Amino acid sequence: MTVIRTSLRKKITRSVLSAAALIGTAAGVLFLYPLVPEISALFIPVRSQTGEMTRIANMNDTAMVLFEPVEPESVSVQEPVNDAVYEQQVPEPVPELTVKEFPGKYIRTYNRFEMNEDVSAFTVHSGRIVEETFTRGNGPEYIELSGGAQVRNCTDLDNSAVMNICSVMPDIAVEMYSDEPQVLILHTHTTESYEPYTKDWYDEQYTSRSSDPENGVVAVGDAIAEQLASAGISVIHDCTIHDEIYTGAYARSLSTAVSVLDMYPSVKVVLDIHRDAIEYSDGSRVSAVTEIDGKKAAQVMIICAADDGNYDVPDFYNNLHFACGLQQSMETLFPTLTRPVLFQYCQYNQQISHGALLIEVGSHGNSIDEAVYSGELIGKALAELLAVNAAKEPETIPVMAGMPLYFLERVR
Repeated sequence: MTVIRTSLRKKITRSVLSAAALIGTAAGVLFLYPLVPEISALFIPVRSQTGEMTRIANMNDTAMVLFEPVEPESVSVQEPVNDAVYEQQVPEPVPELTVKEFPGKYIRTYNRFEMNEDVSAFTVHSGRIVEETFTRGNGPEYIELSGGAQVRNCTDLDNSAVMNICSVMPDIAVEMYSDEPQVLILHTHTTESYEPYTKDWYDEQYTSRSSDPENGVVAVGDAIAEQLASAGISVIHDCTIHDEIYTGAYARSLSTAVSVLDMYPSVKVVLDIHRDAIEYSDGSRVSAVTEIDGKKAAQVMIICAADDGNYDVPDFYNNLHFACGLQQSMETLFPTLTRPVLFQYCQYNQQISHGALLIEVGSHGNSIDEAVYSGELIGKALAELLAVNAAKEPETIPVMAGMPLYFLERVR
């Protein structure tokens, strides 16, 4: 009987201790959970630019978003940004597209979200905003194009080989005045936003993210779409939010793009419109700005993927044709609008089309009006390029002696 009682007491004691441990663990998780984003953010690396400028990696920290995600418990800290690292993007199951509105004959707008946010409510002067007009780059990595355009070659390819590619006009032949869409505009980081008006200070509590489509890159996409439509080029603007949770945003935007291309194989151009984030080492944010026809415009940078056999963009040279053609069109029509094309090893879903590009419009110091104006200018330059190209025959790619073997294989 004594043995039975002793055994029973041991079991009861173990049960009580186990229950106490579980309660303690749960309490610890509840206490530490709010601190996870702040602790994790300390380990997010910073990308360096030239001089004293840094392009920050954690501007979109989801710990301080202005809107509530659909599933708050699943919010995670932004993934580290590394342009040089390739991550295989696997599309998620294809979602059904929801048509919200058809504002014009040649514009289809999908999945536009409705939210009004007054970002002007952020009034604390936490730091400076400095206007910066980026001029032509100097150095061995910069390649001169006609019309004042430039390409920054950040690959192992010889400049002469890249120059050869850049000299070929894109072979994207859109069908003008067609009811079938020719261009897709979307946003991997759909909530990237701008300052509400031009000013020389920022409130650090404003994270440069907003769910209001009128505050950010969606409004820029609208401006591009309107210019294309007015020129007779049918366009789809997909406004799906892909960055409620930052991690996996490219996989989700790939899924959206694939669903649109499956539905409309007529689409030949895919533009992923973003907003950059540039600041000085002292914390001052940069407004990348220039003046076009007497108005301030946010400067624009095209990012074009290169592939050395590890990035799954086998026909990247076609995208580079398009990037250079658009760069030259913008600089010819609107000098100083662009920063050099960034040609580097990456993917950014550019494997889905020969006309797929990522375009950074302004920075987190620019105002929404400056960014939208740039969207209009991008749209006009793109419309002119595509209209001219619609009647042109594809050109033969010249092959130079000394071109790398891998690149020759891709060209052939």
